[in-house]
Amino acid sequence: PRIGALSQEKVEDFGLALQLMRGDEVRSVAQHWPHWRLDGQRLPPGDWRVWVMLAGRGFGKTRAGAEWVLERVREGVNTAVAPAEAGVGLNSGHQDVATAPACAGATGVRIALVAATLDEAVRIMVEGPSGLLACALPGEVRDWSAARRTLLFHNGAEVTIFSGASPESLRGPEHDFAWCDELAKWEKPAECWSNLQLGLRRGVLPRVLVTTTPRPGPVLEKILAQPGTVRTGGASRDNLFLPAAYLEAVEGLYAGTRLGAQELEGVLLSDVEGSLWPKELVARCRVSVRPQFTRTVIGVDPPASANGTCGIVVCARGADGKAYVLGDASVSSMSPEGWARAVAHAAETWRADKIIVEKNQGGDMAATVLRGANAALPLQMEHASVGKSARAEPVAFLFERGEAYFAGTFAELEAELAGLVAGGGYQGPGHSPDRADAMVWALWALMLAPKPSAPRIRML
Repeated sequence: PRIGALSQEKVEDFGLALQLMRGDEVRSVAQHWPHWRLDGQRLPPGDWRVWVMLAGRGFGKTRAGAEWVLERVREGVNTAVAPAEAGVGLNSGHQDVATAPACAGATGVRIALVAATLDEAVRIMVEGPSGLLACALPGEVRDWSAARRTLLFHNGAEVTIFSGASPESLRGPEHDFAWCDELAKWEKPAECWSNLQLGLRRGVLPRVLVTTTPRPGPVLEKILAQPGTVRTGGASRDNLFLPAAYLEAVEGLYAGTRLGAQELEGVLLSDVEGSLWPKELVARCRVSVRPQFTRTVIGVDPPASANGTCGIVVCARGADGKAYVLGDASVSSMSPEGWARAVAHAAETWRADKIIVEKNQGGDMAATVLRGANAALPLQMEHASVGKSARAEPVAFLFERGEAYFAGTFAELEAELAGLVAGGGYQGPGHSPDRADAMVWALWALMLAPKPSAPRIRML
């Protein structure tokens, strides 16, 4: 009754109301999630498969994700029956659920938690102030082991954490449900999402919740476009529990800007402000008919780490004098010998006349492993004397002037190109535009590199 009465109180009177309560009553109010959740945090109706919650910073995405997972745990088995709303069911009670019976016939649901890194999964999704341990009822959790990456509940439910940088760890395990946090930050979103979907096959209606601050990227855009996806969200200011001083400070800095629209309003922007390759330009420069080619060049941006991406992009100059992007053969998480073989294979497949390799990463090592893969590779090592964005600007002008085209669709490459900003800087996806840089090197060699001067006689 007290909870119901509080729902009519004004926000400014809430502090006084809490002072009049006993400690157990305060805990009861704080734990009664159906009472506090916002419209954008409510479970959408229907038989959807993917729920994407796009929202601003501080909206309450983590709390919503944790509470959704706990509701699935308390159901006990994936029966595709919608959970009870406020005031009904186990999730509205406050008993010691260690003694509460599991649902009849429950075998224990299996739930995957995927964050950008394992550390973030532990610190935010499980152990954080709005994570599973903080939101669970007394006695609900049986065991938690960060080392084993497993959270066990007394009714047999099991939660396992994964990293968005390790797609292989998601290959094989089966799950009823999954909670994916900040998908836009994952190092390998395409591979991890694919493996997660293939394993999401337990129970009657497997489902996944994605909670993320919006950031343009091919994987998120593809998910949103699928028929089985529903979308909710909201702005930072919707959360009445955020400190007013915080909101005033961040809105003073970012209100009215594209960054503010993304980070505070939860708006998925179609283009990065100042992008060298906005979507309109890419669409305008896409062709399906290829002319005869007079020269083919492959650009290579070697990875900076063992888990990085080796950018391998094939470009060609047509008989019409225009440049064309033909293929993206980039590879990730491979040994030097592995990505060198990928370069050699691309060179053979496309009959490349030249391979331009940036030697800032690896230097002589890059040339050594490439020649080890194929001693006959026509290598040209180049040193990058300016930043990636500055090097990309004259190449972007080729597209604007109608001198370069995309001979097909290259989602991951195009997402990286969209993150390169005029005047310097890269705004994602990922930490480095490896594919984009490889393309820039190839087109530079085809269209912009200084022509060797003809031999001449000099009179003394």
